[in-house]
Amino acid sequence: MAVILFGTTTKHKIIGVRGDKVECFHCHRKYAPSLILEAEYFHIDYIPLHHYPDRDVYNTVCPVCGFKDFIATYKAREISNLTVSKEIQDLSYLAVQKDKNKYDFVVMDNLTKEQTLIAPNVKMSEIKSSVRIRGGKPKEIIKVV
Repeated sequence: MAVILFGTTTKHKIIGVRGDKVECFHCHRKYAPSLILEAEYFHIDYIPLHHYPDRDVYNTVCPVCGFKDFIATYKAREISNLTVSKEIQDLSYLAVQKDKNKYDFVVMDNLTKEQTLIAPNVKMSEIKSSVRIRGGKPKEIIKVV
């Protein structure tokens, strides 16, 4: 007897840093947000078979605090077509080593050299997932010993 699982699943795709610098409603800092697409798929045994484009949801994410904000689909499609240089994102994600397996997760503004502590005494896996949530790539993390 075989069990067949079916239903819908949501997949997240990080489009990247797009658009102009805007002020975050949560932390009140001004940075270019990351754009994330949440797409819904029909699946059988967790193999996606059909994409529902009318159920796509776009969110902008603050790179500092991780606050997600809904953005209209037509506006997101306009923003996603823009090419953005690396200079528009003035942030670096730092992992400052405290002990053998504990780090402080810090976001540093490259222009003002201001550092914001996001999470103290966390594991590297937690820092990598936090960077993904903020629309970044874990390989961009700078380790400070």
